[in-house]
Amino acid sequence: MNALVLSGDPELVDDVRRLAAAASVEMAVASHPAEARAWWHRAAVVLLGPDVLAGAHPRRDGLIVLSREASVTVYRRALELGAEQVAVLPEDEPRLADRLLRACSPPSSGRVVAVTGARGGAGASVFATTLALIAARRDLRVLLLDLDPLSAGLDVVLGLERTRGTRWPDLTRLRGRLSPEALHGSLPATRGVSVLSHAHDRTSRIPAEALASVLSAARRAYDLVVADSPRGTAPSSDQTLLLVPAEVRSVLSARSLTTAASQPLLITRGPAPVRLPSSSIAETLALPLHGHYDLDRRIPPALEQAALPTRGPLARLCTRLLPSLLPNPP
Repeated sequence: MNALVLSGDPELVDDVRRLAAAASVEMAVASHPAEARAWWHRAAVVLLGPDVLAGAHPRRDGLIVLSREASVTVYRRALELGAEQVAVLPEDEPRLADRLLRACSPPSSGRVVAVTGARGGAGASVFATTLALIAARRDLRVLLLDLDPLSAGLDVVLGLERTRGTRWPDLTRLRGRLSPEALHGSLPATRGVSVLSHAHDRTSRIPAEALASVLSAARRAYDLVVADSPRGTAPSSDQTLLLVPAEVRSVLSARSLTTAASQPLLITRGPAPVRLPSSSIAETLALPLHGHYDLDRRIPPALEQAALPTRGPLARLCTRLLPSLLPNPP
């Protein structure tokens, strides 16, 4: 048994059951603290509903507080209990689903790295794709995950838009466990990188259950999953890279993305139009600087030909970052 949910709210329990089923996580349910004693320390994750927060609960790792709204009272009580996070439903369903599937993932599972930009057009898609290509050149099994349905699409970036294979619309009704072999075998690939992108109709939303199932399978099928995530919606990941162009408006925009408990790794991109140093950006955002690169003039024309280079400032930075993103560097 991997998870325990303690709540007397049937609608909340049903929502958690749905997410657990998508992640193929075995879950026990208790409506009263006395019923939960047998599983409290055996479960990998314990989920507490807002209706039972006032009770006395032993402290333990893997404790998550559930809520329908983000209130000061809920967060204060979560802090008192030593909870690792507060999951506000339905907004945090993708993050909670990913946490549930990680509860039963083997230690050798692949790593998920999310790349997000401080603003639209920051270059997150190019960064994510270059990182994936650099990893593939080191004989790693790599999946490039397109999570932004409003972007041009990572299949276009790599010239795979006409290549047959699975896209997100094919997986929107996915429930339960997805075979890692089936996922790997169905995706279009080039230059050693598998790609899960959106189809030409990019209006479909990725359901939390489908994302959880794909991430669960991807962690088993690949050494590295690089997720190109739209601003402010990065999934729960092992590491998040925040790309901030060296300009005032991007720094101001990035402030809203650095308030979570899990701090991203800051990457700055030049050139700076007003000579804004990377060190000043890091100080303003209260984040350690993990890298800087200047925009390569070869990249825009290379994108038109779906031929991103694996040499140059960005490629060198990705090469340097890669060992820090993996538990067992290549």
